[in-house]
Amino acid sequence: MARDLNMDGHHISYLRAPEQNHHAASKGYTDTKLSLQGGDMQGGIGMGGNRISHLGEPEQNNDAVRLSSANHFYLRRDGSNWMRNDLSVGGHRVTGMPNPQKDQDGVNKRTLDDLIQAQQLYFEEHFVPADAVSQLRGPVSFNGQKILNLGGPINNDDAVNLRTLQSEISQNNMRELMNCIRLDGSSETTNDLTMSDNRITNLVNPTSPKDAATKKYVDDLITNPVAASNIKHKIIIEQ
Repeated sequence: MARDLNMDGHHISYLRAPEQNHHAASKGYTDTKLSLQGGDMQGGIGMGGNRISHLGEPEQNNDAVRLSSANHFYLRRDGSNWMRNDLSVGGHRVTGMPNPQKDQDGVNKRTLDDLIQAQQLYFEEHFVPADAVSQLRGPVSFNGQKILNLGGPINNDDAVNLRTLQSEISQNNMRELMNCIRLDGSSETTNDLTMSDNRITNLVNPTSPKDAATKKYVDDLITNPVAASNIKHKIIIEQ
């Protein structure tokens, strides 16, 4: 054609499907294409391994999502991005969690139960519960600290607080103390004193006839009876 063709309102029929960009297209061919102004697809579209590019931000639930939006708003399954805020699971469970390896890893129920059981066994082995009767497995060192708010004893092997001890001493044991010899010498024995092969040490020399004598005093008296005696009269020895 050398000039434009004026169809004057008539049709061109039986056109072949266009193969080049400048070929005329029939209505049937055009109806199978999606308008650049938008519209509804009548079926699926096979991308043949190609991409859809230059997508806008999604606004509806069924809008296509571009990769940057997915990385920003959604948590990837491969763990390549992370949460930017708290996650509410709405009363549902998070399942399939492995055992934690780092301090900030989530903990599954099995790991938590094992830790609680191990902690409970440790406390049962090393501590006495405050609300139960238990037996110690060894001596307890208080390192100079006190036991406070100790109740009164019930059994003979119960610990005694200071008030109970003072009361027992003042009320029930005074008669026992009356049978003891006071350290200041203000009391006397009421019967013979058996030493059971023990010694009386640190005695001073006797001054009264009934004072106990030390071994040295007796030895001196035996070896030098005249010097050891207080002689005030002449001694006459007959030949």
